[in-house]
Amino acid sequence: MPDFSRLLAVCNKVSSVSAVVLDKFLMYYAAAQEGLEREMDGRLARFREVTKGFKPAWVNLLKAQYIGHRIFKKDGLIHKYLHHTAVKALEPEQLNYLKQQSAHAWRYSFSEITAHPEGDFYEMEDVFSGENFLLYSPSVTAILATESVTLWLNLIGFNGSCWQSYGPVLSFQGFQPDDIFFFATELNPRIETEEDLMKDMEANPFPYLMLINGSRYPMTLHGKDMLVQVLAEHPLETFDSSGLKKDFKVEYAKSVYRLTPKAWGEAPHFAAAYFDEDKKIMLLTSLTDQGFRRLTDQLNAHGFKLPADPDIHVQPAMLTAIKSILKKDLHLNPYEKLFERKSTPGEQEMTKKLNRLLSLAIPLINAGKEPDIDALAKEAGVDTETARDVLAHTMSRIGKLRNQLDKKGKKKK
Repeated sequence: MPDFSRLLAVCNKVSSVSAVVLDKFLMYYAAAQEGLEREMDGRLARFREVTKGFKPAWVNLLKAQYIGHRIFKKDGLIHKYLHHTAVKALEPEQLNYLKQQSAHAWRYSFSEITAHPEGDFYEMEDVFSGENFLLYSPSVTAILATESVTLWLNLIGFNGSCWQSYGPVLSFQGFQPDDIFFFATELNPRIETEEDLMKDMEANPFPYLMLINGSRYPMTLHGKDMLVQVLAEHPLETFDSSGLKKDFKVEYAKSVYRLTPKAWGEAPHFAAAYFDEDKKIMLLTSLTDQGFRRLTDQLNAHGFKLPADPDIHVQPAMLTAIKSILKKDLHLNPYEKLFERKSTPGEQEMTKKLNRLLSLAIPLINAGKEPDIDALAKEAGVDTETARDVLAHTMSRIGKLRNQLDKKGKKKK
């Protein structure tokens, strides 16, 4: 068991030295020497729609963290600065701190807490490298006091005894490692491995730091099932649907078969397989892990011999974050639209009539008048019973909204 009293003393000492030599001197020195302000503004420009919602102080903290990373990362600026006259003139304690940090590269880490042995100390596991490390971070403690966290993003440096976080600590309430990997591949399609992801983040962490925009998105659960888009694509030279109708609903549209398992094709799973005759591929999709497994098992029971692991495993919340951060509106299933049910002319006509009914009734309701439902139904071409149901629902919603506004108005007074 580590001596946490001794470790705490080390961490506090390192923090006090860092606050002077890095925060008050070397950070500004590096920014001036390397033109980092222009570099940071250029890299953040792509995300101006995201950062305009940040407080200026938060953007400054992200920039400070970026500069710290540029100085102390692998092959960072510190290795040349140790030879600069201005750095050599520092007090021995400060210079020793810089030399120590130059020997252990700072890095960003997506990690999970595996244990909490003491106070502000946490045993962490990097979700992409698998490395385990002891982290000192009062920020992690403060965050955990108010929220549940599934994944962390820290910039960490080694103090000779344990690792410490530097700068803003990002916490995610719903994202998982698969979500981060999917984000990375949308950011940079050349990323194929977890090592590629970490190299990409080390080269430019700002896109990953923008994930704070989705940090409060929670996991979406339906009972015990997490809602997640699960997809796998497999090459398939031959396909015979004749033996599948016992266990699947089989549909066909524009050279594509859709196979919907009778037990797992409904909410929340919405599992389905699509076979494209032209491309000779089969796409498996589901909105739950269980649905995907059951779909794969049922297909394999019919002799398909498909792998169990998906190609894509991403939560809807990450797709929302990608749309916000990367401006990509992703539709992962290209075949879904082929089988969307189109409304009939009769349904379209009824929609028009109901819209007409509401356009006649709402001005009266807003004016505090009781609508003549029989007269309005006749004018809109809707039967009286349907009109009564629709308007009762509408008036109920308007009444609730008015009550909420009245309560807000009274609070302000």
